[in-house]
Amino acid sequence: MSSARTGTGRDDWQTPPAVLELVRQVAPIALDPCSAPGNPVGAERWCCPPGDGLSISWGVDSGLVYVNPPYSQCRAWLAKCDSEATAGVEIVALVPARTDTRAWHESIWPAASAVCFWRGRLRFVGATASAPFPSAIVYYGSRAGLFRRVFCGVGHVVVL
Repeated sequence: MSSARTGTGRDDWQTPPAVLELVRQVAPIALDPCSAPGNPVGAERWCCPPGDGLSISWGVDSGLVYVNPPYSQCRAWLAKCDSEATAGVEIVALVPARTDTRAWHESIWPAASAVCFWRGRLRFVGATASAPFPSAIVYYGSRAGLFRRVFCGVGHVVVL
């Protein structure tokens, strides 16, 4: 069964290695709050189902949090990113670039420091084709200049 959001019935697409290499240039990944078994993120700490990364504190000053949320729950995860970033947590999130949605306007514009609009369509690990939607990498934190330098080669970066 296909979903209008993702184009598939799956919700567990893993981040492409090229994205993770760039994220790690910003900082080592300390926490992956929405991981899955076999996930290539390689965070120091992670939450896997049935653990719930939405209900725990991600920890200010605990290091970079990397979020590739289940896209069927993207609004909840973006709200959590907004909340944690407002508390001072540094976050990089890979999300659909759906700038027309309420979730985008409520959770990205208020708290994000920078956004990279990825050039082209990403191919997630295990996918047979590229995603049917554009992607954005959203940065919440105090090192927007570093984020811009790292990601400027793969898309248009807007510092907010």
